[in-house]
Amino acid sequence: MALITLCIISAVALLLLRFLFSTARNFRNSRRAQRTGCRPVRSPDRNDPFGWKAFGALRKARADHVLPIQLGLDMDQVGDNPHTVQRRFLWNKLIMTRDPENIKTILATQVSHWELSEARRGILATYVGTGLLTNEGQAWKLSRSRVRPQFSQVSVSNLALYKRHAQDLFLKLAPDTDGWTGNINLQPLFFKLTLDAATEFFYGQSVHSQNPAAQTALGGHGKARPPNGEEFNACVDAAADWVSHMSILGKWYKFAPARQFKRSRAKIYGMVDWYVQEALGRVATKSSTEPSESSRFVLLDELVKFTHDKIWLRNETLGLLTGGRSTSAALLSWLFYYLARQPSLYHKLRVSIMDEFGTVSEAGQITVPKLRACHYLQSCINEALRLGSPTPTTARAATRNTTLPRGGGPEGKDPIYIPKGTEVSLNFFNLHHREDIWGKDVNEFKPERWERFDRGWEYIPFGGGPRACIGRDFALNEVSYVVVHLVQRCDDIQLMNDTERVRYDTTVINKTGGGVHVRLHHKESI
Repeated sequence: MALITLCIISAVALLLLRFLFSTARNFRNSRRAQRTGCRPVRSPDRNDPFGWKAFGALRKARADHVLPIQLGLDMDQVGDNPHTVQRRFLWNKLIMTRDPENIKTILATQVSHWELSEARRGILATYVGTGLLTNEGQAWKLSRSRVRPQFSQVSVSNLALYKRHAQDLFLKLAPDTDGWTGNINLQPLFFKLTLDAATEFFYGQSVHSQNPAAQTALGGHGKARPPNGEEFNACVDAAADWVSHMSILGKWYKFAPARQFKRSRAKIYGMVDWYVQEALGRVATKSSTEPSESSRFVLLDELVKFTHDKIWLRNETLGLLTGGRSTSAALLSWLFYYLARQPSLYHKLRVSIMDEFGTVSEAGQITVPKLRACHYLQSCINEALRLGSPTPTTARAATRNTTLPRGGGPEGKDPIYIPKGTEVSLNFFNLHHREDIWGKDVNEFKPERWERFDRGWEYIPFGGGPRACIGRDFALNEVSYVVVHLVQRCDDIQLMNDTERVRYDTTVINKTGGGVHVRLHHKESI
């Protein structure tokens, strides 16, 4: 009995000490904020001090496929200029911002004041290990110096790579006798397409998730398993879903069950390790004077020139593969979803593509400069990136006591004080949906707006600053090429989805919640 009493007293004492330390810290931060001319940031969670209601609402919004919209509506509750607010989720206090000046400050002008939060870095590292996506400081600079040159314009402009795997996609879109396909969900097909192209670019051999018959018989390397396209695709999806759920839990992610995730991760590691063993085997058997068998670029072969560390090679390529495959597929899905909602815009895009590239049978050579010069095509892609925002958010934590230029005071226009360790969520999706920036037609798919919009920090689908996405050109080239070839073949499109509201499936990326169910009419044969 005495032991129980002692435990209760100790627990109460610890809670009291925590309260006192927290109160003292808040007082010091308040004084520092006053000295720097900062004002308090507003919060929609004043009646939810521990963040239980906010956490529950977040989970419900995700289940209802409205998560990014709900985050914006929550911010709107605080009054005028509601573009930076303080939130709580399960005792996790963080700042959320959709203010371009604050985002610019964090990603560019004061980038040394910020790093990935400990929780976010830990969650990502649990999946892809330590590498470019998770490292900081000198370790990040080393990874960046090795990886970034591999994404030069020369290496990402190999359109033959995209063509090989686009052909497999087109085989899935065969029409009936009337020229129309059946009801086809394009979204999972796009995810398989981009996985096939990405694995060939990164590893030299595709997993052929679209066409398993094309995969040659592959031997194993000890515990490393030959890649299986269907399994790889499913496991990557499962791992991304786990990362998303853990991101909501924040620092409590370590206490969540992860058995299914670990099984998926083990399969992914086994398949990537097979690729690494293959690359190292090629180096071991190749004479230094032997001429190259092919001029084809393989990212893993380039990285092997820096190191033979198997774990480093796996981590770096897996992190890049996960992001590259998902972003391109989500962008393609959003683009065709919105074009199918407005067939007149699909027809307008087709006229532009036919004028620039001709029909499939008469088309001249498609090049990256030609793709980038097709203005209406690029306007459609930009608009899909804005409305869909495949990368909906990112986050940083302050490495020191610092400030942000806006978000404080009753009107949200004053600077705010950010104590060391505070996490700030950068909400790209809601930035791209601000009516005061984009106009009253903000929620409409309107490619024509790009004829007049001058890009700045109001539009950052690939992030910004030193940690901006290095696979941007790879993704845009791939998407542009696939769109041109698909639109050349099909002269009409019908959306089969429910069109009452847009649904969002938000994990690490943001994709359409109901898929992209369409019928396509073929003008030319596959």
